Amino acid sequence: MFPTYVVLCSACLWNLFLQVTQERVIEESTDDFSFDGLPGAQHEFKIEVPASQEECFVQRVAQNANLHASFEVLRGGDRIVDFYVKDGYNNMIKEITYKSEGSIEYTAPINGNFQICVQNIHSRFLSKLVYIYIVTVVEEEWSKYVAEIEGLHTAVQNFTTSITEVQKSIDKVRLHQATSRMNVIKDWYLLTGNNAYVMYWSVFQIVSILATSCFQVYFVRKLFNIPNVTPSSKPRA
Repeated sequence: MFPTYVVLCSACLWNLFLQVTQERVIEESTDDFSFDGLPGAQHEFKIEVPASQEECFVQRVAQNANLHASFEVLRGGDRIVDFYVKDGYNNMIKEITYKSEGSIEYTAPINGNFQICVQNIHSRFLSKLVYIYIVTVVEEEWSKYVAEIEGLHTAVQNFTTSITEVQKSIDKVRLHQATSRMNVIKDWYLLTGNNAYVMYWSVFQIVSILATSCFQVYFVRKLFNIPNVTPSSKPRA
């Protein structure tokens, strides 16, 4: 069984059986300074992985860019999958096996296309709904801004340090928000599942009570149903 590959890009998103919740692409930084101007990309989506199959995505990562990929299985059987990242030469970089959630951090030494794959090989009959969050950021691009300021002979060392710390804090907040959204989605599926279970079980109990009551009424009526004649067809005294 060959895996399915999907290319993640800033201009297009895949629609093949992907239920995309949100995509945000961080554009290239311009001449105007922006706190949100780091080059890179951010993707978050849900995907249904069929039983005994895997789904792969190809993400372009720049040299020295930080790649963060995390996942969480929202529903489907035991909620166990395998998650791994490979480089453009099909070499395994990092792998998470037999887990329901996890994350991978990697700094790309060169430009390349990285494969991010989810395997549902531990289940032969049940598909898994998996939430995936991918972000790539080139923090070294901040040095270009620093060089421009230094070219103006401006003492900006403390300012640069503060901006770097702010950007790191923003990245941490984004990761925390993604984790919170995953928990909310997981709780929603758990709530709807429990509601369906209670409803079906209640209907089953109501049907059982009605069937038992009908049987009891029928049995009691048959018990007191005495014929007016004897077995020899004579009137009963």
